[in-house]
Amino acid sequence: MAEQRYEITKATRDKYKVFAVSDVEMKKFANVSVELFGYLKDAKKIDFKIYFRVDAELVEIITPKNFAAELVDLVIHSRNKEYTNLDICVERKDYSKFEHLIHHIREKKIERLLARDPNLDRKTIMTFADLSGASQMIVRGGINKTVAARAREAATKLIDGLMDCHVAIGTLSRMILIDATLYDHSAAVSMMSGIIAKLLMDKTPEEAEKIARAGLYHDVGKTCVPGKLLNKPGRFTPEEFEVIKTHTTLGFEELKKATAAGATIEKEVALVALEHHEKFFGGGYPQNKKGRFEEHANGIHEYARIVSIADVYSALLMKRVYKEAYDQAHSLAVMRNLAPTDYDPNIWSKFEQSVTQSINFYTAMERATARDKGRILMLDDAGQLQEINAKKNKSAS
Repeated sequence: MAEQRYEITKATRDKYKVFAVSDVEMKKFANVSVELFGYLKDAKKIDFKIYFRVDAELVEIITPKNFAAELVDLVIHSRNKEYTNLDICVERKDYSKFEHLIHHIREKKIERLLARDPNLDRKTIMTFADLSGASQMIVRGGINKTVAARAREAATKLIDGLMDCHVAIGTLSRMILIDATLYDHSAAVSMMSGIIAKLLMDKTPEEAEKIARAGLYHDVGKTCVPGKLLNKPGRFTPEEFEVIKTHTTLGFEELKKATAAGATIEKEVALVALEHHEKFFGGGYPQNKKGRFEEHANGIHEYARIVSIADVYSALLMKRVYKEAYDQAHSLAVMRNLAPTDYDPNIWSKFEQSVTQSINFYTAMERATARDKGRILMLDDAGQLQEINAKKNKSAS
């Protein structure tokens, strides 16, 4: 598979400041994901500079003076070609400014999102945004003590704040259909995994927090796989799929290295990176495990069995280069076809019921008309909206 490399043209050198940097000097710059950079399309101005890193040179591509939406689109277009020698960078001393601006833009996008669909749960979206911040740290800088502590903080906040799983699943599922730019796959897998663990499987808060962290870390190995392969629009060749599959073992090794360097990542949490593509009845990778680890040595760890369901559901919700975004009902239908071979029946049955209840809940909410205003509604065990007689309840109390 031939590499696609970015070449700095004479026209670029004539138009922009281009300078060579040593390996030591390069450490003064931090890479920015194209997903986060895309938020700048909603910015009015910036107070930092954006660079292209091309091998051992930097191109000062956007400054506060020349900032324009057209340049942002140009950078995104170039980066989406997945050149193997091209990154978007900002100076580390300015990264806090970049983060502050992204946070401000994200808050505005969330407000627009809630205005467009008032039935979404604000708390779920804010918690998701916090998880996404931790997820981006994992992708941007690798795993170390600071990143591991941030992941624990975000996962703990998620588990401590979980209330209604049907509302949380529905909000997360609908959010991506309204504004895909707010979505973060690893953050979604973390949230879904935490919901399954605590609210559906009745895990302790400590275990649920570890499972949520496992969701944040599950795809860390993809940072070691060529981006142009991950974003390929068509089917993978057998050779390409073998490369893709290595993200499981690479991720596990990355987490073990981080643990050895002092990051607090339990073995069972790291194991999820290795096992989240194993299938309950066999045929998965990388080790063709099956069944439950609690029952035999070649079984899949329970944490991975939970995260694998969250992983598939989140991936189906997302728009990819090779597929459109699916709504809850379509995603659930696809997973039902996979369930007989892929998922632990005990976990799947609870998840399927919860998503079904979430679909029923939001369907009923959408059907509610203006005359419903002022009524007090609650969700029953079947996921149906029921009206509460407020006057009766008040007099009874």
